[in-house]
Amino acid sequence: MSRIFLVTYLKYSHGLQHMLTKASVGDVAGINGVDWDAVELPSQFMENFCDDEATVMGFAKHYETGEPLPTEMFEKLKAQKTFNAGMMACRQLLFGQLDMELHSNFDPEAAENGGETVFDVQRRMAAKYSPYNMPLDDDRFLCTFSHIFAGE
Repeated sequence: MSRIFLVTYLKYSHGLQHMLTKASVGDVAGINGVDWDAVELPSQFMENFCDDEATVMGFAKHYETGEPLPTEMFEKLKAQKTFNAGMMACRQLLFGQLDMELHSNFDPEAAENGGETVFDVQRRMAAKYSPYNMPLDDDRFLCTFSHIFAGE
């Protein structure tokens, strides 16, 4: 699926959560008050319909003419779903293994004394899980990798 189409459709599911809520208190309506690990459930559910032809053809119409999305265009959108899937899986493996390595084996005291730094660990893990996309020398992705610090 086209990333723009997929993201728009998934955000629509969050909009539905807000529009269809029966809660009268804003702090617990929609996605408010829902545990963060459950917030994405509706969008994950809706993602199953992104490559369902009947669902997509039910709303994918030209904004002026109302002409439906051509079938060949729909097939191209479906074919994109698996494009680079292996690379994305390797990226997720890198994130997980990097997180585990930093939390399990990294020694900050050793790094201060000339040992392996967090950026060395990042390069070592990248060499194993995504050697086609090694971090640049001035890469500071780890400083923004919120999954490490945010508990997500």
